[in-house]
Amino acid sequence: MTILQDFLSLMAGVLAIFSTTDRAAFFLVLAGGIGLAGLCWWACSVYSRLWNKMYRVTILHHLMCGLAALVTLPTVVVFVALKHASTAAGHSVQVWEIELAADRIWADETFKTAYDRVRTLGLEDFSTTPPPPAGHTIPAVNERSQIECAGAYAASAARHFNQRRPYLSKIASASAEIPRDVLRRDIRQHFETIGNSYPTGKAIALVGREIRDGLGAKLPRVVKVIRIQLIVLFLLCQLVPFGLVGWAAHRNLKATT
Repeated sequence: MTILQDFLSLMAGVLAIFSTTDRAAFFLVLAGGIGLAGLCWWACSVYSRLWNKMYRVTILHHLMCGLAALVTLPTVVVFVALKHASTAAGHSVQVWEIELAADRIWADETFKTAYDRVRTLGLEDFSTTPPPPAGHTIPAVNERSQIECAGAYAASAARHFNQRRPYLSKIASASAEIPRDVLRRDIRQHFETIGNSYPTGKAIALVGREIRDGLGAKLPRVVKVIRIQLIVLFLLCQLVPFGLVGWAAHRNLKATT
């Protein structure tokens, strides 16, 4: 997935959440967007008469005003709908976790990487645990082995997220290196309460949690930037037809005087 595709997917999620969870507000904003689009179209058609009462807007100018109006409507709706950006981003991360948990190719490749890294440490007894594809477990009694194993899974999961959610990854600064203190704390809690192996799901959940924390901290600022960009886009889209109509009206005035 490209950054643009991920961005558009996030915007689609934002609009879907807005339209389904707050339908009254959605239709109110939609009506307001249609009204603003129509107002801009009308203003573009008549404002040149302020200095040239005889000028009439051409079909081409009307088409450009119409295009500007078409941009105005989604701009207004998305501007308001962005209040649901955090929810949409959270849903996207949840979907990614489900996708990753079902990705057998990723699981097999990551298991081999983790197996090799732990075995290279030379701290564990591998005499009864054959390498993949025959083996399906990694001995990890030593804490260093546990961290190495969990780190391999966490790094692989983070890289997977970077590839599948590149736009959200840039916002959250999703790194392929989960902080060692975070890994150590999660590992100790797991091995003290659950068992002697670190499951794939734990690594995925850990990375997902770190990504959500990053999104929660940085997404509000990104939403502000997107809203500013939407305002600039709206002004540029209005400037083009208004400017062309004004220029044509000015030329017409000079030609008739």
